[in-house]
Amino acid sequence: MIKLIKLGVTFGLCIVSQCELLISSPMHSSILNYPYPYKAWLAMANDPDNTVKKDWQELHDFIWEELALPFGDSLFVKSFNQNLPNQVNLFDNPDIGKAHYHDVIHTWGDYMHARKRGFDREDAEEAAQTLIEKGIHPKVWIDHASFIGNFIHGTNKGARASLKDSSGHEYQNFVYSLDIARKLGVCYVWNGEVTPVIGQGRNLRFQDHKQQSGGSALKASAKSVLRQLPSVSFAYVAPDNRQYYPQTFADGSTLYCFRRYGTWIDADIDGLHNLIEPDNIESLLNVGGTSIIYSHLGKRHSKHSGRENHIPDTTRDDLRNISKKYKAQELMVSSVSDMLDYLILRDNVEVENNSVIHFKPDGIRFEILNLEDVNGKVFSFKKKGLNGKNVQVKLNNAVVKPEVRSESDNVFSIVF
Repeated sequence: MIKLIKLGVTFGLCIVSQCELLISSPMHSSILNYPYPYKAWLAMANDPDNTVKKDWQELHDFIWEELALPFGDSLFVKSFNQNLPNQVNLFDNPDIGKAHYHDVIHTWGDYMHARKRGFDREDAEEAAQTLIEKGIHPKVWIDHASFIGNFIHGTNKGARASLKDSSGHEYQNFVYSLDIARKLGVCYVWNGEVTPVIGQGRNLRFQDHKQQSGGSALKASAKSVLRQLPSVSFAYVAPDNRQYYPQTFADGSTLYCFRRYGTWIDADIDGLHNLIEPDNIESLLNVGGTSIIYSHLGKRHSKHSGRENHIPDTTRDDLRNISKKYKAQELMVSSVSDMLDYLILRDNVEVENNSVIHFKPDGIRFEILNLEDVNGKVFSFKKKGLNGKNVQVKLNNAVVKPEVRSESDNVFSIVF
């Protein structure tokens, strides 16, 4: 249901900043949103644009080595961008593939500003083969700029098997590649938008402005625009705040789309501070949502192009705070695909007769469920109405025997 709310402000970001969010329940109220005792979940959806090897190494050494944060990363398979001749990519920098986990591809490569070098379906086939040979198995696709082969953002030609003109003539589409991505294992696609709302997977409700959870990222994004706009009153359509949702593409295939949190102007290593500063992380923990951060970790704001260190001190401190919250088991941190896999598994759990916990496939990401799909995962439940000691666990209608662990007087966990 769409709700219209009468407001006396003029710009979408400020309107959203006046919304406090209420956590929505999973399919069955007995299951907790996240493994006990975590309160919220954070992932990083990095785009590799503008990244040079020196800065990539600094990011790797700090985020993945020193802090050991289990974020996933994104890569270009090749780069033909003539404006960014030293941009890191798997073909020219094969060592990046094994350095840390990559679960995201930023299309099949950077074909922007490539002059005479166009993109063809054969490039997708070659890129997919390269990824397989390198042992990289991406589950996540993120569109890039105005790339002609995008699935959603700017154009959807990459998801169309054929093209039809206004006279009804149909033509083979030589940049179609969604079928190749699916065969490779891609099941999650960025929806092409960013949201300034802190915490997804929760219903929105209007609250007093003083209780806003938007923080400085929202203020910084809207401040200059608001000064130039007249004060008018209009109806605001509360946005859909699901973290993921199924989408059927032009070729008829159905995958999941996901949302990224951020603002367009904060999408670099300097603006990242505005998104993950301690106040915003506390807001996320307080409302208990999920957040997939939108950023370009390898890109600096132009005014900081001459800085010796790539990562500014403020952003380093923010990442240290995230590491602290993760180690304290307050904030879950993972790759994008690990988060989305978990949410889908969680949302398809059914509790039968307060005695059987049944993990069922969703039919899109998991057509069937195997033990390897849940291996290493922890799902927590309220004891009220459930007896953790005698509970039976099923996977695809087959009884399995994971560890059942008592967490507190009120919570137990199933550990695969």
